Amino acid sequence: MTTRAAFLHGGLIWQLALHSLGFDHLPSLVKGISTEAVPFGDLFVEDGGQTYYDDGLSEEEIDFMCGTYYIDLRECDGLEVVSWWPWPNAWNASGLNVSFWSARCKDWFQTRLGNI
Repeated sequence: MTTRAAFLHGGLIWQLALHSLGFDHLPSLVKGISTEAVPFGDLFVEDGGQTYYDDGLSEEEIDFMCGTYYIDLRECDGLEVVSWWPWPNAWNASGLNVSFWSARCKDWFQTRLGNI
């Protein structure tokens, strides 16, 4: 996982990276793509057919950052998937996803962190 990919992801993933790593890692954003971007990053295709790669996170890396774990439900013959933090799709559908880290987002994050 690249630090740059976590910061570029935005939303809650960005805040979790910032909380864990601190502001000192923000300069990694302007250094450009990492050497892992081509084999492991995200492929983008522009309208004209031009393709390029950038750093991205795998689903496993996002699960790790969200604190995903599995509960064995032996009586139901299954697994329950839960996480300490909401996954990006849940965050994106929430009223907190307003395209910037608002005071409301900060309050929610601090409350959730305190509850954990």
